[in-house]
Amino acid sequence: MDSTWILKWGLEGIGYAASLIILVSMLMTNVYRLRQINLAGALLFSLYGYLIQAWPVVVMNLMIAGVDIWILLQMMRYYAYFDLAPASTIGTDYLRRFFLFHERELMRHAPGLTFEELVEAQTSILFRNMLPVGLFSYRQKGPEADILIDFMIAEYRDYKAGRYLYKTKRMYFKEQGIKRFHAVARHPAQPKYFLRNGFVREEGKSGGFVNDL
Repeated sequence: MDSTWILKWGLEGIGYAASLIILVSMLMTNVYRLRQINLAGALLFSLYGYLIQAWPVVVMNLMIAGVDIWILLQMMRYYAYFDLAPASTIGTDYLRRFFLFHERELMRHAPGLTFEELVEAQTSILFRNMLPVGLFSYRQKGPEADILIDFMIAEYRDYKAGRYLYKTKRMYFKEQGIKRFHAVARHPAQPKYFLRNGFVREEGKSGGFVNDL
């Protein structure tokens, strides 16, 4: 096989891969994830431009990569104020509105979850910079608590809320008598989320995770 032909298609493959990565980044609803993937695509495009000696492509994509890096650093430094507001204080009507508005996405994270279950459990709306961005609900049985749902809307899934719940609010939950949280991963993104926030896999329970406070 002609080595020139292999080189040509190899270079085009890099270009197509970079284009695909950029396209995927445009589909992201999470801005942080969008910038990460866009950065990878821009760097790969810069490599492609270098290999074919298309210097405008190199310069433009290095500039895009620089912008992505700058924005990512700003987002990492950005301080977010969180607050956990129990449904009992904000009212079931507000909780119902939140549930109905996000119902389709909530069902992906907790299939079969009903509004009645949330009302009966210990349920709170999670606020970030005074915006309602998440839902946290659990059933407490003595020192054990089973998480019904730990949900964040797509734009704010950057692990900061998890650190707030399981680290910043750790003493609050302990004061409520909770020593251990149990959770079951029902969405592909949840195992990574739980592991990043201090959970370990629970033996003998498929998809189960546990966090000892």
